[in-house]
Amino acid sequence: MGNAVKDPVGDPVEGYKKLSEESLQTIANYKKKQAESRLTISKKDERIDQLLFELNKFQRYLFGSKSEKLSSFKEEDLSQMSLFDLGTTNEQQEELSEQVASVTTPEKKSPKKRAKGTGRMKLPEELRREEVIIEPEENTTGCTYIGDEITEVLDIVPAELYVKRYVRRKYARPNGEGILTGSLPERVIEKGIPSNRLIGEMVLDKYVYGSPLHRQISKYRRLGVNIPASTASDWIMKGWKHLAPLWELLKLMVINQKYIQADESPIKVQDKQKKADKKKNIHQGYMWVYHAPVDRLVLFDYQKGRDCSGPKAMLEDYKGILQTDGYQVYESLYAGHPDIALIYCMAHARRKFVDAVNYDKEKANTVLALMQKLYKLEQDMREEQLTWQQRTEKRQKEAVPVLNEIKNWMEAQIHQVLPKSPLGQAINYALPRWSGLSAYTQHGQVEIDNNLVENAI
Repeated sequence: MGNAVKDPVGDPVEGYKKLSEESLQTIANYKKKQAESRLTISKKDERIDQLLFELNKFQRYLFGSKSEKLSSFKEEDLSQMSLFDLGTTNEQQEELSEQVASVTTPEKKSPKKRAKGTGRMKLPEELRREEVIIEPEENTTGCTYIGDEITEVLDIVPAELYVKRYVRRKYARPNGEGILTGSLPERVIEKGIPSNRLIGEMVLDKYVYGSPLHRQISKYRRLGVNIPASTASDWIMKGWKHLAPLWELLKLMVINQKYIQADESPIKVQDKQKKADKKKNIHQGYMWVYHAPVDRLVLFDYQKGRDCSGPKAMLEDYKGILQTDGYQVYESLYAGHPDIALIYCMAHARRKFVDAVNYDKEKANTVLALMQKLYKLEQDMREEQLTWQQRTEKRQKEAVPVLNEIKNWMEAQIHQVLPKSPLGQAINYALPRWSGLSAYTQHGQVEIDNNLVENAI
């Protein structure tokens, strides 16, 4: 027998095995790439949702209504909300719907009828009265005077710049013992041109009525006096130095309060020093505001930055309750502080759920409806003019159970929503701070939110 001829294709079994291994590896690689693609797409979708949320939030800030009330919620949206979305019974859902309806659709109060004779504004009695006697045009000879018919109108004397001359009499003492002269009254700028009243008027116009210095200069120019800008600025600065002790006194009064609110607001400030990184010589400073709600005192403190140096110096000796938003500077300084009880603003927590309505309307509205009950309680107590002791009792009885409901709802939902979603961010903001957000119920003089200090700004 001759030699056996080898099959050029090779062993079909070995070839099949080799082909199967390569196919399996190719399929595995394909599935791996598919999983990676799905993960990438999921991340991109999440990022797109986040960017769309920020865009929608920005558009509402620019063009939309700034109100955060529940008036825009539809009745059918509220009726579909369940308490925890965790299998509540129909009876519980119906009870919640009735509570929501009672909160969001309060009875309209009929407007009070205006008392007779109160339609016209009453002119203050302390204003100076100038009488203008008007006689009838006809001849009154033979007529008997029986009284007057008086009509009062509010008038104004236009601003007038004038020169006040202090004339000091000089007397020679007898026997050549010298000269006797009267003393000038104390002035803000000794030997200066402006009177104290003029400097006070300029400071008042600039800082209380918001009239910039160049407008004041134009006003005085029309009145006949041209004041250089550098001179006017110098007058205001020297006027401020005389007011500085009053600011120090106000600071002392505010810091000695047992309950204050704090907030900060950006402000554009002109910078005289030209720097390459400053646009038009303007930098952004911050106005830190400290508000004492009980005595209605407001203290403004300008700082160049938003770091902790401002509040750290201002509240160095403070002991009491400090109410703020969730800005990390306050938390880093006063969370766990031995002398300062840091509590939070409910309005800031609420705004985050308002922002989440477009992301998950049903769940966000669940929290908002419960928070609305808290604010409705505060409104009722203000209208009833309750004492702070009565407010404390009513909050403990009616607000605490609602706060516990919100907390339980967030604890149940925190693992069911995406952490970076608007709703997830709202829960992650509120839940760790819930003890501080609920602390207002412990004392009737403490406010539910920081809105008073924001209004002061």
